[in-house]
Amino acid sequence: MKIVLLIDRGLTALVTGLLICSFTLMIGLAAAQVLLRQLMHTSILWGDLAARHLVIWVGFFGAYLASRSERHFHIGFLARFLGPRSRPWFHAVADLFAALICGFLVVAGWTFVTVGLDPRAVVFLGIRQSTAALIVPAGFLLMALQFGLRTIQSLGKAIRGEPEKESD
Repeated sequence: MKIVLLIDRGLTALVTGLLICSFTLMIGLAAAQVLLRQLMHTSILWGDLAARHLVIWVGFFGAYLASRSERHFHIGFLARFLGPRSRPWFHAVADLFAALICGFLVVAGWTFVTVGLDPRAVVFLGIRQSTAALIVPAGFLLMALQFGLRTIQSLGKAIRGEPEKESD
């Protein structure tokens, strides 16, 4: 179980760092665009497009962190009707289901990137469209890993017979 916690902490640190960098770059780019337009009547040619792509990256990183801290949309209210010993089993099944759905979305996202986009199309600064869209399968992969880790943790609690507290 310690390896699961170690992987979880490592992924969280990585995603948090990427979120901070992406968010800082997005806000800085948006602020620069506003200032350049207001003060110098010009702008960075690719700035708006880059900021739009960064919004998607920030959204996926934020979704990972929300799923880690259980602040995502889920069916947790059903667990309130279960006893404390049954809740870990319920959470394990629910997290496994979420991991599987995210796994299907990884495949769909990868198909979108590899088949649905022109591999030669450039978005800005020589960055290919498919490279900018890689966050779709990568973001769902991160969430699938997170739900998989939580499934393992819930199964461990259920097998050990640890009762789970009621969530808010």
